Amino acid sequence: MRTPHSLDPELPADQWPLAAGVIIEDFTSSGGLSPKAYGRNWALSRRWAIALDDGNLIFRDSEDLDDEDLDPDTV
Repeated sequence: MRTPHSLDPELPADQWPLAAGVIIEDFTSSGGLSPKAYGRNWALSRRWAIALDDGNLIFRDSEDLDDEDLDPDTV
């Protein structure tokens, strides 16, 4: 699976390259709160814990994932 990721704080999120990794944990039962429920829009919980091939551990929601095995002709 792939997801956008960059360590460059100057690079806008919509320009992050895709990074490959493996989902290691599903946190679906531990949150799912909206930013309004938190009372903030930072440090929100995410559904997936992902170990990237470069050694970084990141957290993403389902809409941030790209299945690298997905055949575009079947979509």
